[in-house]
Amino acid sequence: MKAISVHVAEEHYQQFKSLAARRGRPVAELVREAMATYLSLEQQSGRSILDIAAHRSGRLLAGWSRSELYDEMIED
Repeated sequence: MKAISVHVAEEHYQQFKSLAARRGRPVAELVREAMATYLSLEQQSGRSILDIAAHRSGRLLAGWSRSELYDEMIED
């Protein structure tokens, strides 16, 4: 495990300290858990296909919007 130093607002530290006391856990453990949760959410968020720029591949055979085309692609 890598030790790090982090500067946080006093108010946030006191909130974490209070939460840690209520749960009977060290503040460092809550911070590690919060970091892991944040990273997990970031990895899951990924980009949407709607965020990708359009590529010129000829004319559309139907007058679909990007959103309608996306819906069509993900239907079962």
